[in-house]
Amino acid sequence: MIALPAINTLASNALVGTIATKLIDSVISSKISQKQDSKKWLREKKLNTFSILSDEIVTMTCENLSEKKVAIRSIISKLVLLTNEKELINTLNNYMFILEEYECYKDEIDMKSINTQLINTIRKSINNL
Repeated sequence: MIALPAINTLASNALVGTIATKLIDSVISSKISQKQDSKKWLREKKLNTFSILSDEIVTMTCENLSEKKVAIRSIISKLVLLTNEKELINTLNNYMFILEEYECYKDEIDMKSINTQLINTIRKSINNL
């Protein structure tokens, strides 16, 4: 008779412990999954934005320069928000500055070389993702 209440108490404690463990496991798994999903979303967003920037740079000509400057400025502003890489941010900001000043100094600026440098920096950043 005395063993029956002890068994009931033990069984209820085991049940509560099991439920608590499952809840804790569920919360931890949910947090880990959310972090992984967030990292995946950020990586995909960066890759997509890098791709769009690269396309804009490669298709830039003297005839469409002013149009491309607007598009590139918009893309770079998004990338600056999406990344924490100081080197990449500096390169993007420098590129925008050079692009804005290109009309005044086009004889002194080798845009092809600068575009290649930016593409290489983007490539390096993608490899680090």
